[in-house]
Amino acid sequence: MTRCPRCQNDNVKQLYDINGQCYCRKCIAFKRILVNEKRTTIAKNYRIGTKIYYNLDFNLSEKQQEISHQLLLNYQNQLNSLVLAVCGSGKTEIVYETICYALMQGHRVCFCVPRKELVKELYERIIDAFKGVSIGVLYGGRQENSDAQFIVCTMHQLYRFENNIGFQLMIADEVDAFPFYGNEVLQNIFTRVCVGHYIKLSATFKKEDVQDEQLLIMNRRYHNVDLPVPRCIVVPSSLQKPLALQLIKRMQKKYIIFVPRIADVDQCVKYFNRHALLASGVSSIHENNQQVIEQLKQNQLDVVVSTTILERGVTIEDVQVIVLNGEHDLFDSRTLIQIAGRVGRKPNHPTGHVYILSAVKTKSIQSCINEIKNLNTMNA
Repeated sequence: MTRCPRCQNDNVKQLYDINGQCYCRKCIAFKRILVNEKRTTIAKNYRIGTKIYYNLDFNLSEKQQEISHQLLLNYQNQLNSLVLAVCGSGKTEIVYETICYALMQGHRVCFCVPRKELVKELYERIIDAFKGVSIGVLYGGRQENSDAQFIVCTMHQLYRFENNIGFQLMIADEVDAFPFYGNEVLQNIFTRVCVGHYIKLSATFKKEDVQDEQLLIMNRRYHNVDLPVPRCIVVPSSLQKPLALQLIKRMQKKYIIFVPRIADVDQCVKYFNRHALLASGVSSIHENNQQVIEQLKQNQLDVVVSTTILERGVTIEDVQVIVLNGEHDLFDSRTLIQIAGRVGRKPNHPTGHVYILSAVKTKSIQSCINEIKNLNTMNA
């Protein structure tokens, strides 16, 4: 059987002939590969010249410490781990102990996430925390120190380590997110470059995501307050913006309004501005997204209207959330859980409101509400 050595594709409709040689079209975005190529990802132990250590500017909670130690034990016992950690629970820091141990053994470590915006933030946190080790960073438009013992990168950049030096420890965050989740090519590349064991982190693992790994659950935020449970309000689409306006003016808080389509962003911004609110929008095509987010943080805006671009990787103190057109297919249970996770993240404001305005109460909405309630009642 003809099979791509990178992505394991054996669909003849995606295998093409060029000058008598067959190549794979399924993974061609990661550079063309011939099906008869021999590809070997090797393990290498690095020579440790100085002590490697890390600093945290806060103390881990009891639950964080428990999971941190268990992850280390799993790695020492050559086991893979999954960590279901609720939004805002501080899951990044719980892997530092295992990372430091692996580095001190001379192992190569990779911390990968789906999007480059998250890589930028993560890289800054990593270089502030870890001392005594070379750290590389790779994402679209930037490649620095790619031979380093410790790499921070997007999932897309993992292909550069195929047929190269792989990683004895791989940590993948936001594995439930686009573009990694459900992407066979990226998942096969991840498997190829992992020459040891992995830790996968997510706020929304499902039963089908768990294979032979040990699942660890961190169901409480570090401030130990329940997760905000969304409230679904069934209302026709034509009345959702007026109702959102009432909620915002009644609460007199800052809000992120999530909408399903880019075209909805500017329409909503105009609507709220006409009704005496200071509003601005963010999306993949809007400019100055970071500036707009900063204005909301500094209380210079009442409302930011956003696509799901802000469902992850943003923390704004004392913010509330409204979802418009919650019946849209884009708002599956995973997405809604992440959106709800924007609220109540800081200990000074550990609670808040999440409203889902929807023409109907969908299965995804109910599943989101049920899962958050279950996490709140689970034994810590």
